[in-house]
Amino acid sequence: MKRKTVLFCLPALLAAGLAVFFLVRGSHDSGSFRGSCVKNPDSYTLDIEHMNGADSHTLELQAGDALQVHFSLEKGSLKLTITAPDGTEVYAGNGTEAADFTVNIPESGIYTVSVTARNAAGAIRLSAVSR
Repeated sequence: MKRKTVLFCLPALLAAGLAVFFLVRGSHDSGSFRGSCVKNPDSYTLDIEHMNGADSHTLELQAGDALQVHFSLEKGSLKLTITAPDGTEVYAGNGTEAADFTVNIPESGIYTVSVTARNAAGAIRLSAVSR
């Protein structure tokens, strides 16, 4: 009798354990985004209700151009990095020092804008300005 009970209960316990595992795992989605994202040739906009993970966009810019940046963080953490064609970072930050600023573009080429978020809400808006 005990053997039948063990053989019956073991699969039920395994199924319950797997169900709990997937429920907990689903509540901590590591690549989720809720909000709006607009990628244009001369701009990049993220309005974030909730974001975990990363996103990127490329912009073709000319030496002497500038990027106007709006960076606001409501909760969680956001990191913004702007990388020049030669691989150097022209900006890297988390939005805590300034909400609106300008990044001067030192050389012509393709710039990569990367955003990494963890349980974040807020906004990042970049717009190229020719000078």
